[in-house]
Amino acid sequence: MSSAEHASSASRPSLAGPVINSTASSGATAATLPRYQQLVERLKTQMATGKLSAGQRLPSLRRQAAQSGLGLNSVIRAYGELEAAGLIIAEPRAGYRVAPATQAAHDADALNADSQTSPASSRHPGESQHGQRESHHRPRAITTLTISDPAWQAMANASDPRLAPLGAAHPELDAPAVRRLYRLARTQLGAHAQHPSAYALPPGSSALRTAIAQHLSHHGHPCDSDALLISQGAQHGMSLLLGQLRAAKGRCRVGVEAPGYFGIVAAIEAQGHQAIAIPARAHQGLDVAALERLLERHDDKTPALTLDALIVTADGHNPLGGQLSTPDRHRLLALAACHAILLVENTTFAELSFDTRQPWLADLAHRHADRPMPALISLGSFSKTLDPRTRCGWLWLSRPEQESPLGLQAMIRARWANGMGDMPWMHAALSELITSGDYGRHVQRMRRCYARRLERLRAHLSAALGDSVWLPPPSGGYLQWCGLPSLEAHQLEQLHQELLNAGIATLPGSLFNAEQSGLRLNAAQLGEEVTQNAARPSDEIPRQQDILARLTAHLQKALAQGEG
Repeated sequence: MSSAEHASSASRPSLAGPVINSTASSGATAATLPRYQQLVERLKTQMATGKLSAGQRLPSLRRQAAQSGLGLNSVIRAYGELEAAGLIIAEPRAGYRVAPATQAAHDADALNADSQTSPASSRHPGESQHGQRESHHRPRAITTLTISDPAWQAMANASDPRLAPLGAAHPELDAPAVRRLYRLARTQLGAHAQHPSAYALPPGSSALRTAIAQHLSHHGHPCDSDALLISQGAQHGMSLLLGQLRAAKGRCRVGVEAPGYFGIVAAIEAQGHQAIAIPARAHQGLDVAALERLLERHDDKTPALTLDALIVTADGHNPLGGQLSTPDRHRLLALAACHAILLVENTTFAELSFDTRQPWLADLAHRHADRPMPALISLGSFSKTLDPRTRCGWLWLSRPEQESPLGLQAMIRARWANGMGDMPWMHAALSELITSGDYGRHVQRMRRCYARRLERLRAHLSAALGDSVWLPPPSGGYLQWCGLPSLEAHQLEQLHQELLNAGIATLPGSLFNAEQSGLRLNAAQLGEEVTQNAARPSDEIPRQQDILARLTAHLQKALAQGEG
């Protein structure tokens, strides 16, 4: 990977509602604020002067967009910040209302006590435009995250086969191991044809769990097949364990990385929990130092953060591509043990790590079992490493049944109630592919393949766009964060739409709770050796050789407008 980078850390996520006196404290004027922030300040002024009173209904999102001249996403962002600050309340099917005065004042005071940076900034506190660290770092306020309807439309676009596949995180499917998997699946389907009512009941077929455990153990992650529960992918596994957490402990406060994968936020909210944003950075993923300050701070005005669970992607952070260092992994385990936080380790991209493959959190917990360790569950999946159509993943409970707040037997019962079981023929095909060693060889091959494709993408964008684009190097996988710091929210929204019109799917940074403007790009299918997917009609798939040229042309146009 190229060492010429413009940044060493991530854009500041939208972690807090705006500070009441932020324009005065930062020297900013209304004209210098982003347009969504101007709407935030205008509505807050109306609340302070009584023009908007407690309990009064606000215009709907679409009506506010029409009245203010902003894009829908900008209005959603403005309302989201007001809601995070406790100034407005979202009511199902009834829109938004101004919060009661006492609640609004309390939440605003809490935010003021912890946030000292200009809301116009698109960076972490203590960082320059492209993420260069300055001499200090202030803890940031933590608020609830929300996920909005545009996320679903963006994912639908990203999965549209007629569009160039730079959006959804789908791997390269033109691979020998994938072809062999489906040959095995056809054979197994024929063998299971005489048993139409058979299910691979939870915890999943013994052969598949044994194959996964042996594969993980062979690659340095000692695993017992009896500690595995097969799920229909990592997202399903996430929803399953969060549902069990709700059943065991009620509504919980669950920490998530910000920026971070929005599907995790969706799972948290669907199970009735509260998602709490924890800052993440390029190169390092979760900001463990910031988490420690938030958990252990002593301030009469702002109490220490409390979490019931924390979901962390230690390898191949989505969307920033960072990786936790080994010292930070030890530090995170100690923090979670000290504060009784359930750790959920998302390993979906971990096997695709490039040069530095760190021990998983589960590995360290196993090695240092003599030390205090938190409850820990690891999530894995074949969706990012092999093929999402397998609909197969796993939960790995690293602690004995009697020590886990989410016991395996309870999880098995919940898994049975939620879908009975899985396709036995796919379990059999996967277990044979893994046992033969083909899956392990496939992962090694794809690491090299994705590293080349990401380097090609980064070199092309750097040559064409220079310092106007921020490209933090991924630690593995095939996702690339493309930071566009000169673009405002409405300009990024326009760019995203123009790319769709040009037949290119991307995912905008706003979906990941990234305040700095940017796109997440997928390089998995940008191989120079494959110009077209022969499995689909030629008129449905854009030719690979001109995707980058068209992408760059639209980026150059948007950046020129942003600088103008």
